[in-house]
Parts: sequence; C-alpha cells; structure tokens
Amino acid sequence: MHEIYLITRVSIFIIFFYHGLVPKILFGSEQEILMNDTLIPMLSEQLALQLSGWAEIAFSAVVLIFFNSKWPMYPVLLFSSGVTIALILTLPVLFTDAFNPFTINLSLFVLAFINLKSHQAKRLAQAEIK
Repeated sequence: MHEIYLITRVSIFIIFFYHGLVPKILFGSEQEILMNDTLIPMLSEQLALQLSGWAEIAFSAVVLIFFNSKWPMYPVLLFSSGVTIALILTLPVLFTDAFNPFTINLSLFVLAFINLKSHQAKRLAQAEIK
C-alpha cells in the first residue's frame, strides 16, 4: 500500500509542477490564457499566467513538504472538481479537444482519492504493527 501512496502523491506533485511551469510560465499556452481570461478576468494576461503558474508550483511543493499528511489532497479534490464545473459552464468548447480539462482534472481527482484511501490503509497497517 505504501507504493500506491508514493506513486499517487508523486504523480500529483508532477502534474501540478508541470502545469504550473510549462504551459503557464514557460510557454503562455493560448488555452491557459483563455481559461484565465474567463475565470479571473480582473487580472492581466501575463499576471494571471504568472500567478496561476507559481501558485501551482507552490502547491506542488506543499504536496511534497506535507508528504505524510492527507490534508493537501482535499484542495486537490476541490480544485479538480470545481475548475472542471466552472469550465464546463463557461468554456464547454475546451472539452472537445483530445487533451482537455476533464481528462486531467478527473485524473487528479482519482489520484487524490486513491492517495487518501492508501493513507488510511497505511495508518491502519502501522497501527497493527504496534
């Protein structure tokens, strides 16, 4: 069960780190710009990309820093479902592409759910050892 916990936690870290760095900070993806313009229209294009990118990178660090804590998985569950719902309502066209918010956010949601379940199993196994 520890391997499942490790794999899911590291996968979540990689997804948030990558999505903060590559499409937002390094390349300014048009899709990211469109989503930011729709969901946080009060910010300029560049500021929104930088802030959202660095926020995702910072959160990826939280996922690792609090590696043995389950609380970082709850924001993942909320973020992945909340952003998906917001984008379905505001930008449904994004859900027709092969790589889209639904597939990545569903993956994040499932990984966080599995991580929480494996955390619970890990705790039970440790209690049995004692």
